[in-house]
Amino acid sequence: MTDPLIVTTRRLLLNHLSIALVGLSLAWLSGCRPSASVPTPQLPAEAAETPAGDEATPAGGDKTPAGAQPLPGAEPEASSEATPTTALAVLEAMAAAYRKASTYSDKGTVRLAVQRADGPIDQWSDFAVVFERPNKIRMDVYEANVVCDGKVLRATIADLPDQVLVKEAPDELTMKSIYGDRELASALSMGFVGGSPSLMLLLADNSLDVLLQGVERTTLDERGKIGDHDCYRVRITRRDGTTVFWIDRKTYVLRRIEFPVDELRQMLAQGGEVKDVSLVANFTDARFGMALGAEAFQFEMPADAKQVTFFVPPHPAQLLGKKVPDFKFVDLNGKPITPESLAGKIVVLNFWATWCGYCRESLPVLSKVAQQYKDKPNVVFLAVSIDTPDIENKTLRETAAAWGASVPIARDPKRNMNTVFRASGAPNSFILDAESVVQDFEIGANPDLAAVLPKKLDQLLANKDIYHEPLAEYKKQLEEYERAMEAPEPEMPEGDTVEGDTVQGDTVESDTVEGNALESDTVEGDKVEEHRIPRPKIAQRSQPETFKLTPLWKCTELKAPGNIVVVPRPGAAPRLLVVDAWKSIAEVGLDGKLLATHKLDIDRMEVVSTLRTAVGADGKRYFAAFFGASTQQRFHLLDEEFNLVLSYPKDALKNPHRGIADVELGDLDGDGTLQAYVGYWGVIGVQAVSLEGKRVWSNRAISNVAKMAIGGPDSDGKRLLFCTNISGSLATIDAAGNRKDTITVQRKGDVTDEDRVLRWIVAADLTGDGKLEWCGMAGMHFGDNLVVGLTLAGDELWNYSLPHGVYPQAIEPIIPGRLAPGADAQWLLPGPDGSIHVIAADGKPLDRFNHGAALSGLATAESSGRRMLIVASKDALEAWSVE
Repeated sequence: MTDPLIVTTRRLLLNHLSIALVGLSLAWLSGCRPSASVPTPQLPAEAAETPAGDEATPAGGDKTPAGAQPLPGAEPEASSEATPTTALAVLEAMAAAYRKASTYSDKGTVRLAVQRADGPIDQWSDFAVVFERPNKIRMDVYEANVVCDGKVLRATIADLPDQVLVKEAPDELTMKSIYGDRELASALSMGFVGGSPSLMLLLADNSLDVLLQGVERTTLDERGKIGDHDCYRVRITRRDGTTVFWIDRKTYVLRRIEFPVDELRQMLAQGGEVKDVSLVANFTDARFGMALGAEAFQFEMPADAKQVTFFVPPHPAQLLGKKVPDFKFVDLNGKPITPESLAGKIVVLNFWATWCGYCRESLPVLSKVAQQYKDKPNVVFLAVSIDTPDIENKTLRETAAAWGASVPIARDPKRNMNTVFRASGAPNSFILDAESVVQDFEIGANPDLAAVLPKKLDQLLANKDIYHEPLAEYKKQLEEYERAMEAPEPEMPEGDTVEGDTVQGDTVESDTVEGNALESDTVEGDKVEEHRIPRPKIAQRSQPETFKLTPLWKCTELKAPGNIVVVPRPGAAPRLLVVDAWKSIAEVGLDGKLLATHKLDIDRMEVVSTLRTAVGADGKRYFAAFFGASTQQRFHLLDEEFNLVLSYPKDALKNPHRGIADVELGDLDGDGTLQAYVGYWGVIGVQAVSLEGKRVWSNRAISNVAKMAIGGPDSDGKRLLFCTNISGSLATIDAAGNRKDTITVQRKGDVTDEDRVLRWIVAADLTGDGKLEWCGMAGMHFGDNLVVGLTLAGDELWNYSLPHGVYPQAIEPIIPGRLAPGADAQWLLPGPDGSIHVIAADGKPLDRFNHGAALSGLATAESSGRRMLIVASKDALEAWSVE
């Protein structure tokens, strides 16, 4: 069983190092560069917890690693022209040495060592870099290999063994030429602890600016020794902790980095006492100026690998028209099921799980189709469970029977659905013909399964192939992505800039990767097969099956409509508010007419995407406007007429932090006075702020607080604040700002033993009984959009998979609303493909339909007994009546 703390540790380390090293390097991909000057900002007064002192302590508060003891009594040498006497001067000398180096090589090992009460953790990863200017390199980092011999750049990724990236070598290597391919950048950067800082120092013109971005202070500590090498020790302090660079005094080559461990220690302490933590990167044999022969940059082409100009991740469509690779399932009696045992039969494989809400709907439909072919022994249906081994066969049988499904059940103990069929989640379906050729696949549930599947099977029974259409659709997606790659980027409204795109604290690369336009079909005579990764495809517009939508109006007066807030008013129609063009709040009547546009009094560089609202005991309503999916520095408190009350933290534009992730307005202590609860990226944690802009309390026990929700009142009228955080759990904070419990949501069953990694949480009373229902979004990777219903005991009640992909717009992903008739409300879930999913409070899927465009806002409203669905997209705000 995987230790969940180790899993979470990996996520935390990726956050630290991808921000400190790789994330900054990837700034070149989006054309974002730090300014030429290197400020040393102070903490914003409102955000600062305690003033930072000037004392020199070991990195992260831990002892100096063994084998690198500081020299007793050593002090910085006296000032001279050749000897730097300040930390900044040492760093400048290091950066200059790397820029001037004609050749360089190193071998690195990054090691995490934890002494915990329940046992040690010892994790490490190796990497190596060999470099010669202007355009030769060999990198072996994690599971990726990059080699450029000055003529051709080639790369491989272990997870994509059948592909070799082949491109013409650039005249001069840059960060973009290495990190320009998204899959390669991920493989080089998102391993155990991020990427190689030596690469940034070698290739970046402004490496020192990048290195010092967000730095509060630099300190030159007493010198140290690594083997025979005397080293400067430069301490760099950021908000997320302290990093120590060990720099060779003679050559200025980087020999060691000690990374910050405060957040890591904090997270690990949730599992018990932590005695010691260290996270250290050693650059063994790092040196400049060595002679390098041609053999250092030789590349051995893997057998049978395809040459591509862009890495393509595994996709089920790549199996179409081909014989299925070997797989092995077992039936409930333990008998193996393989392609050989199914030879000569048309096979429908349906992957399902007892925890899958949509499987509850699709599996009975599959059973009805199977009944139509019960007299055809050459057609086989298998319901392949992906539940974990602890779910007994008896449970599988009972669950299927309770759902009304009678299809033969098999199990997937070796996770072949992931490794062979290249799919994840459930339900997923595949059709094999009598020759074991993959003819069709379906990711997710198909509401038209009962009508569509028999037609496909009948064609196969007539010896007709059916894979051509889905394969053509996949190729069409690739072509669309190719065209999108060549299209110019959309412009922001004049004067508006968003600085970096992040989602829940993790850097998201641009949807288009610079430097990867289509190249020649041949590189030194070798044929190159060109692949492109498709963006989330916008699904074709469709109508709901459960509801009837009748168009009411379409408002095209808004510049760029976004998230929607419906404000109830006693005895009057609700107020419809829409974030517009990042800078304004538009007020639209329920007849679709634009009533007013309220331009926000905010800084030129500030934008907003989200609006929260609440009413205090005095009857006054307030709004909090902010942009959580970025590094925006302040939220803005507005009164009912959208006049600016305050911006918080007041001085954050001059003294920046890692960014505000979420803001909630509420009253935790039940005294009738509203407060703003602010969740931050990084280590600032959560702060309570009065409506006068004074900090009431601060809790730094959690970090990367991407989303918060306010719970229901206890017997004294007090409430708790529930916070997602770096560990993937829910942390609770009381009205006084004290950390209370940690809620870990356990999977209801899956192919792994890990707990859910929550990144979003919403609470709403859907059933009208005065009790809150809880809904979250979970996922380890970008594009994983699994919605889960949960209890505050950590039980997963249901889950529902939304289409894979990163949302094109900054839309709220979970929205309470009422579309279905009756007293209960539902969860409305916008998909990244423009789909809209309606889920009942108990997790039952009620409907799914497609808007036909990327969604930027979604809401429901009621007036005069009429239910309305309101949708914002790039070009318009639209409304339908719902019957």
